[in-house]
Amino acid sequence: MSAAQQLATPDARALQADIEGPLFQMGVADGKWRLLALNWPHAVIEVSAAVGAFAFRFELSGFPAQPPTAQPWDAALNAPLAHDKWPRSRGGRVKDVFRTDWMGGSALYLACDRLTIQGHQNWVTQMPARLWKPGGSIVQYLEEIHVLLNSQDFAPTLVTPA
Repeated sequence: MSAAQQLATPDARALQADIEGPLFQMGVADGKWRLLALNWPHAVIEVSAAVGAFAFRFELSGFPAQPPTAQPWDAALNAPLAHDKWPRSRGGRVKDVFRTDWMGGSALYLACDRLTIQGHQNWVTQMPARLWKPGGSIVQYLEEIHVLLNSQDFAPTLVTPA
């Protein structure tokens, strides 16, 4: 399938409209995040942290009806981010979300993540505000990450990713 055909799919068009929309663009203007690459069904988006920034590779097929899934990404190498460069925690929620032991580091432990919500049906009642909202915006997921990376719990890694 050509790039033009890929962007013609409803999910690709929905993401394109979302990243061109006001919520995503306000985050860009505020320096919270920026799109680095879009190669459907993947998008690499960099999210600013208290120190530095981290890239995340999102898999977005079925967007927005289906939740995205994301993993920390090394944009320079176009590969998963080495586990020793992942965000660190001072003992709070950052350690719960950025778990290198969860699914081999291929997904974040968030209620809005497609892979993580599977098998966590109790989250429907325990944390309904954090669940993916079908028809929603990628901004929901990005805000979750941005808040964590700018919280008091975030501890910069020894080598800050680009």
